[in-house]
Amino acid sequence: MNPDSFRLLGSAVVSFLLSYMLMKAWLPFAPKRPGEVLLQAPLGFLQRVLVHRTQAMLLMAYVVIGSSPFLGSRIFIEGTEFIAVGGLVLILMLPLRYVFTDRGVAINNGVPRLYRQFRRFDVRPGKRWLASNVTVVLRGRKTDRGTHPSYPLFLPVTARDEVVRLLKRHVR
Repeated sequence: MNPDSFRLLGSAVVSFLLSYMLMKAWLPFAPKRPGEVLLQAPLGFLQRVLVHRTQAMLLMAYVVIGSSPFLGSRIFIEGTEFIAVGGLVLILMLPLRYVFTDRGVAINNGVPRLYRQFRRFDVRPGKRWLASNVTVVLRGRKTDRGTHPSYPLFLPVTARDEVVRLLKRHVR
């Protein structure tokens, strides 16, 4: 494989990770959300970091490993590191909110997770430096085809009571 093609492929990986993070935060051509909006819970910076944490860690690990001198040659095009870090910062600055409807919950205008996919929920308060955060884990319902995956919601403490009240009505 041509070294330039290899470097282009490495930059494409960075682009893919950034676009995946952006799709979680903003879907410009998303279908109309089903149901009536009951509650919107805006997320702070800490909650936005928690929502994007997996892709952010993968992106930063890839940039650090790709920039290290022990590889001999770089695995992406010059300047990709700055684009990756700048894109990560910009995506983390985008406002996020959980939108609860009478049918499900979604991030911003994303695809909703329907309440009927979940059998129960757990509320976990944050500890130490995460004390201003509450994690609500929606547990997946078992079906003939398997189990729906669990879905964590990272909420500020101020939104906990309203969200729990709403979930008690809809998740059974």
